Amino acid sequence: MDLTVSCCGDPIVPEDAHHKSLRISSSSTIFEPLKANRRLKYFYNKGDYDKINEFLGLIDWEDSLNNKPLEEALDLFYKYLYDAIDKYIPQKQFYPSSYPPWYNPSLIKILKEKSKYLKKYRTYGNISDYNTFSLLRRRAKSTEEICYRDYLRKTEESITDNPKLFWSFIKANKKGSNALPSSLSYKGITSDSGEGICNLFATYFQSTFLSAAPTNRNCRRGVESSGCHSICDVEVTADVVLKLLQSIDLSKGAGPDHISPLFISRCADELTKPLTILFKRSLKEGIIPKIWKSAFVTPVHKSGSRNEVTNYRPISKLCLFAKVLERVVHSQLYSALTNFFIPEQHGFLKRRSTATNLLSFTDFVTSNMDSGGQVDSIFTDYSKAFDRIDHVILLDKLLAAGIHGNLLRWFSSYIENRSQVVAVSGYSSKWHTVPSGVPQGSLLGPLLFNIFVNDIKSCFRSSQFLLYADDMKIFRKIETAHDCYLLQQDLVALEDYCSLNKLDLNVSKCFSITFTRKPNPILYDYTLKTRNLKRVNEIKDLGVIHDTKFTYEKHINAISKKAIKVMGFVIRSCSQFSSIKIIKVLYCSFVRSALEYCSQIWCPQYGIYINRLETIQRKFMRFLQYKCKQYDTSYESRCKRHHILPLMERRKIADTVLYVKIAQSLVDCPNLLSSVKLQVPNRSVRRLVTLFIPQSHTKYRHNSFLVRTATQVNRLLESNDLDLFNSKPSKFKQAIASGWFESVS
Repeated sequence: MDLTVSCCGDPIVPEDAHHKSLRISSSSTIFEPLKANRRLKYFYNKGDYDKINEFLGLIDWEDSLNNKPLEEALDLFYKYLYDAIDKYIPQKQFYPSSYPPWYNPSLIKILKEKSKYLKKYRTYGNISDYNTFSLLRRRAKSTEEICYRDYLRKTEESITDNPKLFWSFIKANKKGSNALPSSLSYKGITSDSGEGICNLFATYFQSTFLSAAPTNRNCRRGVESSGCHSICDVEVTADVVLKLLQSIDLSKGAGPDHISPLFISRCADELTKPLTILFKRSLKEGIIPKIWKSAFVTPVHKSGSRNEVTNYRPISKLCLFAKVLERVVHSQLYSALTNFFIPEQHGFLKRRSTATNLLSFTDFVTSNMDSGGQVDSIFTDYSKAFDRIDHVILLDKLLAAGIHGNLLRWFSSYIENRSQVVAVSGYSSKWHTVPSGVPQGSLLGPLLFNIFVNDIKSCFRSSQFLLYADDMKIFRKIETAHDCYLLQQDLVALEDYCSLNKLDLNVSKCFSITFTRKPNPILYDYTLKTRNLKRVNEIKDLGVIHDTKFTYEKHINAISKKAIKVMGFVIRSCSQFSSIKIIKVLYCSFVRSALEYCSQIWCPQYGIYINRLETIQRKFMRFLQYKCKQYDTSYESRCKRHHILPLMERRKIADTVLYVKIAQSLVDCPNLLSSVKLQVPNRSVRRLVTLFIPQSHTKYRHNSFLVRTATQVNRLLESNDLDLFNSKPSKFKQAIASGWFESVS
């Protein structure tokens, strides 16, 4: 909205000399959503699955699928499925409804009758028509109230089982808020038709890929086979396929083959045999059928103007059968390559997370700052990293990882000749090929990216680095200017690596930061691609804001501000809910989770920050007290009544549980495990302490995760029947929680 304020030259009433008249003008753009196109809709929840399973059970899958080329066999498989769906699944033409979702057919019929009699009364002036209209109006109002109460009750009861219903409830009260505008622009071209808008999105998304230029395999380095990993085939069994089909997520949307997850789940027994045959043939022949390499792409708004195509990002929907096959391959490939991935990579790997990445980094920095040192760090960013992976280079790296034979040929077919179409509101664009990148929305895509960048360690001879998928930070202890020079040399090696592997570093989003408390630190202008990196005093790293002195004040302020806004949204949204359990679920899901993300890194130790965070939960507890009409005098008693721990106690639990997991090797992070040290007394002592507490010279090192948590764990081990290496982490959690609840009178 554009707002202008100016002095009014011709006021309507006499003007006060001290309060001048103002002329306020405003102009706003009315949001007009794109009208959805009508389409055929199948009601899978009303299908006759007994007859469908009987129909599929009579087919001789061995003869039908083994005597034809794979593409033809898959086409025949889908033909049988579509025949069963058309015959036994109810369907009708779907017209976008202008009524709210809680309107049932009876209410809609009453509203139409009401409008009909109102029109007749206005035309003929017959009083009997008006009386009928008045009767229908009262009936419509009472029926609408009943429908809304039923809708609200069903939504409230189902939120815990199906969280998507909450967002459907929110969108129902904000009509058109999630729709695309009726007109969008890209590079000066504007379209106001459904197909035209889809084609604009398709053109933009296509521009992010690399061109399909041939690559010289002999000009690259770093693709020699490791020799310690070898996998050439993947075993497919009917039991595994059946288990995956039965566990499919029913909330997922259908892909380009239009097969619903509900249909797959209800027909899992009969679909197991044909899919096992097709999966085995695909892996043996090294071929992925074309339909399983296609994707529906939905644009999702990021930020900025909703009328600009460039302000959207793509979300891909793949065929569900293809995702089941990917899961079969992923489980066995990941098991074979578990020890292949470098320890610095923490993204999309089991028993590693953003927390392990950040803890490794902060432990290095605080230990050096504790001794009065300085650490320089470079945070890098790639342009469309997942979309710009060169397929030829990727295949070479798969071979270097020990993948060969039929499986390598299968991966070659998997990543090449993929296609996608933008589908929105019943409209679709033209099909476009995907010449580069790993498949978005797939299970294998992140794994392939990790394999692709696994050899990046060769760049860093003098510095350390950490990865979370494509997010990388490079850091080194700085004692002299020569240390800065060595860090710069590693950046030059990184440039060469990116050039060799066709990775595009976005220098404008790469930053340097110096962590130290020295009054006069060594400042060096680091460069990438001949451009100086911007030096910053704070940086957002995997959702946590670091500042140069590791105070985390900016981070605590940011999450507090965000949590207050989200809590206001939750309180407004659930004002009509009566279930205390549902209100608590929404608070814990949206508000408390934001206040606790990676709290092991930034856990506050000063009362001002502790109270700032706790105040947010105090406000929610007052709202909860009002909803349930039970008034307690203190915050602690409210927490005890509703079985909600204070945030400070939950941070202690988060610290302790992660520390115990590290000690028990439930977290795959060797450098953190090496920091867990046992206390070995050199003489007989009365008080036995399990963990060794390293000496700290500064307060921020004393408050760092490994030091402060070791102290907490020692206290727990002394006062409870717990064992650091044999007691489950949940036992430690229970000990802290029960201790607090017992302490509250």
